[in-house]
Amino acid sequence: MDKDFNHTFTKCPACDGENRFFEQLANELKERGIGREEWGFHLDVKEGIVVDREKEPALPIGSELPTYGIITDVCMDCGCMYAVDLRRGSIKKPAPLAAPPNRAMRRQMERGQGGPPFSLS
Repeated sequence: MDKDFNHTFTKCPACDGENRFFEQLANELKERGIGREEWGFHLDVKEGIVVDREKEPALPIGSELPTYGIITDVCMDCGCMYAVDLRRGSIKKPAPLAAPPNRAMRRQMERGQGGPPFSLS
């Protein structure tokens, strides 16, 4: 299976129409000069990482996980909602971020009773 799948659909799968509602709205703004040329507007944009949340804590840092992205629009010829862009990729699990100090730790640092061995100011 292709781990970097990327496919753009230029025509409606139901009627082969090429006029998309939200895409045309974005183009109107671009023509008026109030939308960037590379900007796009769509019915929906979803993206994320595929992972079992209960298993994720046990995965080692650097584990490769699949990612996805889906962009949808509506055909102006027949009304069909369809994916105009599908993407699959991967990402490596990053190291966890250090937790910010809690209230008790902040009080200790303010009183000079602990905290980091260096000053941030």
